[in-house]
Amino acid sequence: MKNKMNDTQPIQTDLNEQAPSANRRKNTKWQIIALVALGLVLILVSAWFTWLKPFLQKPISDPLVLPSVSTDAIPTATEMATEEPTLTPTLPEATATATPAPVCGDAASWTFLLAGIDYRGNDYLYGLADVIRLARVDFTTMTINMVALPRDMVVNAPDGLFKEENPIKINQGYLLGSPGWTGSTESGSGANSLAQVIQYNFGVTPDHYAVVNFNAVVNFIDGIGGVEVDLPESVYDPDPSLGFFPSGIQTLDGERALDLMRIRTNYSDDFRVGNQSLIMKAIIEKFLQPENIVKFPDLVSEFYGAFLSDLSIEQISTLGVCFLQNFDLDNYNSTQIPEEMLLKDFEYIPSNFGSSFVYRWDQTVVDWIHQNLLSQ
Repeated sequence: MKNKMNDTQPIQTDLNEQAPSANRRKNTKWQIIALVALGLVLILVSAWFTWLKPFLQKPISDPLVLPSVSTDAIPTATEMATEEPTLTPTLPEATATATPAPVCGDAASWTFLLAGIDYRGNDYLYGLADVIRLARVDFTTMTINMVALPRDMVVNAPDGLFKEENPIKINQGYLLGSPGWTGSTESGSGANSLAQVIQYNFGVTPDHYAVVNFNAVVNFIDGIGGVEVDLPESVYDPDPSLGFFPSGIQTLDGERALDLMRIRTNYSDDFRVGNQSLIMKAIIEKFLQPENIVKFPDLVSEFYGAFLSDLSIEQISTLGVCFLQNFDLDNYNSTQIPEEMLLKDFEYIPSNFGSSFVYRWDQTVVDWIHQNLLSQ
């Protein structure tokens, strides 16, 4: 009986012997978690270097390919001066000063071609460049000088650029080189042909470009929560789809902002260009708000594919944030060619198969463009 009772008694175990086993299981669990985490990190790093980083660094569309132009043909700031500066003996002799380093990026300045085309599709196969701007961005002084070119300026295209005969209207410079018109497989062919027309006629060589269509303008402005404008007078168009805008301060969504930029009936093209510049300034002003600067990279990524540019997402995001952080709206200068410099006329445009309203211009306009792009 005594032996039987001993057989039924619980077996005493040593807790000190169980602890190492439990610790080993616990350590094994954390080792597995660490290995899984390391594997995920390696996968992410591999994806970054093999796909995401090249994607962010790849230009959104094709780069500009422009012929070389002798700088002798382009007016310099000295040549454009109305008179030579007069130095008196009391002034110290001018000494060379070091060129200031750019605040953002590596280049001292870039000249941009900005174009808005009258096309509502989700691609850029066709379109007339009804909004054309040349913008010189100085990264040392952090200034933007923007010049508007009226869409009805009559110009000649370089020999062999288009199959259509000269003259053309400047807004056709995009259409006649666009992929849908020419069958080109290059997404930036329209911007490239417009840049060549501008270079050939005005001696300005764009470094980079950006092109937007109607849909991109509407969606982009909606994406930043609309823009605030202060209209000095009410604006009305008999077309019900464009409607009425009261004078004073008002916030416009994308569609209303686009409507304001398009209104010309009862006014002039000069008036419309002024409203377009008003919207552009309002967009910059909206981005200068601190809470929107940090959103800029996400917004650029969100609208990837909705606009054309030879810059990459990484370039636009990095330079854009840096510039906005160091930019003062007082350093934004937007100008348009004075109407008295342009001659209103009609010209036979072969590609339009008829006579069209045009603006004629001469060398004084070329000088004016250079002077305003280079002004400090």
